[in-house]
Amino acid sequence: MTQVLDKPLTGRIFFEQVIRDNLDLGRPDRVGLIFARRIIRKGPRATPGRFRTRVITDGVVPTLHIDYKHSKIKQYLKEGKALRTETTINDSRDFGIGKRLDNLPALRAAGFTATRRLLDVEKLSCDPADGQAAIAQITAPLITAAGTRVAGLRLGDPRAHALLAALCVFRLLPRGFANRDLRPIMAQLLGVPTESITPGKMTYDLRRLHQHGLIERIPRTFRYQVTETGLAHALFLTRLHDRFLRTGLAALAGPPRDRDLAAATRAYTRAIDDLVRQAGLAA
Repeated sequence: MTQVLDKPLTGRIFFEQVIRDNLDLGRPDRVGLIFARRIIRKGPRATPGRFRTRVITDGVVPTLHIDYKHSKIKQYLKEGKALRTETTINDSRDFGIGKRLDNLPALRAAGFTATRRLLDVEKLSCDPADGQAAIAQITAPLITAAGTRVAGLRLGDPRAHALLAALCVFRLLPRGFANRDLRPIMAQLLGVPTESITPGKMTYDLRRLHQHGLIERIPRTFRYQVTETGLAHALFLTRLHDRFLRTGLAALAGPPRDRDLAAATRAYTRAIDDLVRQAGLAA
């Protein structure tokens, strides 16, 4: 089965998430579910074969392998454009089907059913491609219908994060907020005098927030309201920046004796360097 995707990046993100969330596919209970066969672990009639999930990387393209007796399912990203799922049955008796040609329809049905079951098992709790689209929606520049370019909200940019933090405050205002309401909060968050934040700058930022779907204008007014999507994205990105990225990078920059994360990173780097030297790949 080949499922063509809308763009290569989407397929890569999806398949990497599939592998990350389904490393237990090779367990006997999962194998039995996918192939609709009873797995016997012990005794004289134990099901032959090793139960494991194999992730094989050829270059930078990973493939996922699930084995059952003499049959297997291989899944990979084909030419960066499609999710390819191949079920190979090397012994029809693995499924209690004879080897005569008139059994071919039954064999085909067994293979197709196993493929569909695998895809059902691999359903993700969230779609990582949607997350990638949300990141692009916020951070990438936009071109309006009139041909005007609207800058994105870059992660790590102090002004962008001040805007996101301000949205978390304004969400609680039932009447919304206006240009003049945003100026003192932005000045406080950026640590600059209020007079340095001009109405023109605020108009520019309000336009960015509006075009990226984070705020919407209240009809027949010059006031704005934070959208549901805007609040969710603002809360998540603000916490990610303040509590994870900033504190994590500070831990990496600290002395190893005081920072477990920095010590673990240095130990991992040393192990990689040792492996490179042993392989004779060091420059």
